[in-house]
Amino acid sequence: MQKDIGRLQADINLLLGDAFVKLKSKYPEYEKGFLIIFDNLDRVPPNVAKHLFCDYSFQLQSLHCTIIYTAPISIVYSENNLSNSFDTPNIVPMVNIYEFEQGKNELDYNDEGITAIASLIEQRVEVDAVFESRQLLVDLAKASGGHIRQLMQIASQAFLTAATREHQKVTADDITYAIKQEQFNFERSIPTEYYSALAAVYINKDVSKDEIGRLMLFSLWVFEYNGKNRWNYVNPVVRQIHAFQEAVKSATSNP
Repeated sequence: MQKDIGRLQADINLLLGDAFVKLKSKYPEYEKGFLIIFDNLDRVPPNVAKHLFCDYSFQLQSLHCTIIYTAPISIVYSENNLSNSFDTPNIVPMVNIYEFEQGKNELDYNDEGITAIASLIEQRVEVDAVFESRQLLVDLAKASGGHIRQLMQIASQAFLTAATREHQKVTADDITYAIKQEQFNFERSIPTEYYSALAAVYINKDVSKDEIGRLMLFSLWVFEYNGKNRWNYVNPVVRQIHAFQEAVKSATSNP
């Protein structure tokens, strides 16, 4: 494909041009052309993302249409400034479930954010019929860190666990088990030497602008929040890991 990328782009542009002519002939009032969205590119590894969005930025913009690429957040933190080649990236932050306070390690929760996250479950199930108590929605919201996919993964695991145990409703133990399974997944993937870097993010509320920092963002060990401020915080499931807690103790006793 790399050898014939120019011809491929030319052929696609001919296709788009012909399609637009036919669209206009059927809907004369239509003026805007096509929008193409490349979804799930946020999941490609950081080295692939860097190669794609930095080395092939011109080719990615050469199609005769409007295009949205879902780039991984790690590339936004790269030293190769995306704004030099693309429009300013539109970063989708986590839903802020915390009261941000610099200098405070364990942050208080933001009731508005917790309610917003919990409502995503409420819109999908009959809460009183499915959950033992509404407090469990709050527990799910806190465990998600404001990350929607993580919320749905933990909730799905909790539903499956409750069904397997033949519970009439999802219990606190089912939620705890689901969160623990997510925690174990992180424990398997986080190298031991990275916990000190995670402890630094927890304390400083900012991720390092290097390969380790980009890996932590890509792997969802660390989340970004923004609004009035831009800041980072460690995934609440990762914060439960014993090795992380030990790293925090070490960092705070020997700053």
